[in-house]
Amino acid sequence: MFVDDIEAICIIPLNEVAYHANDIQKYVNGQPYYPLRSILGNANYSTIGVEMCLDKKGNITEKTFQNTVKAVKELIAIHPNITREKIWRHFDVTGKNCPAPWVAKPSELERFKDAVFGSNGNSSNNNTSSEKPSTPASKPSYITLSVDGKFGPATARRLQQYFGTTQDGVISHQYKQKFNQNIYAAQFDQTLRGSNVIRALQKLLGVSQDGLMGQATIKALQKRLGTTQDGIISPVSNVVSALQKVLNTNKLP
Repeated sequence: MFVDDIEAICIIPLNEVAYHANDIQKYVNGQPYYPLRSILGNANYSTIGVEMCLDKKGNITEKTFQNTVKAVKELIAIHPNITREKIWRHFDVTGKNCPAPWVAKPSELERFKDAVFGSNGNSSNNNTSSEKPSTPASKPSYITLSVDGKFGPATARRLQQYFGTTQDGVISHQYKQKFNQNIYAAQFDQTLRGSNVIRALQKLLGVSQDGLMGQATIKALQKRLGTTQDGIISPVSNVVSALQKVLNTNKLP
């Protein structure tokens, strides 16, 4: 994943292996230097690489920093086993001077972790308190959908709210085909980058997490919600109506 001061781009599906964190920088006693090998094994297989782009002066801008915080929070929504202790620099894994600004100033890594998880170590998306509240906690506020069978921005936003991904009402970077052209909230392009909320849905459904609303994902959703399994999102769709109904109960089966 690459992040700059404009956007975050996932260039390789999260269920595929990249070559980002197992390079040899130096040898110790004739062996490649991998200080975290006992924890990670081959880091290419066990980690997600997030590359923060530098500006012309070789710095990580504050906007890039905050965009990376946002991207990692979305990754945690998909992979909740990512904890504060599992955020490493490339430097920590192989000894490479990367990211150079954070090697020079290690406190930036701690600032980043605090921004993602909070200073008490809990994810800032799901902070808890050890103190008993003096009054009962109020119920979370959820968007109540109109059950109209149309996969529009409101349904997309509610799905994003459910999974804890960015709530912009857009199913980003989808590849337009006849079976998914009626996803009115979709942003269709040729990038094949996919959407984080669709990856979260795919994880729930147990299908390949490529972020694309393809026929396999649609059929799996139809099966899960008990509608006809034809792999098609119709203009007014039974599976979308079923999805809207379960989202209104705040519990996907």
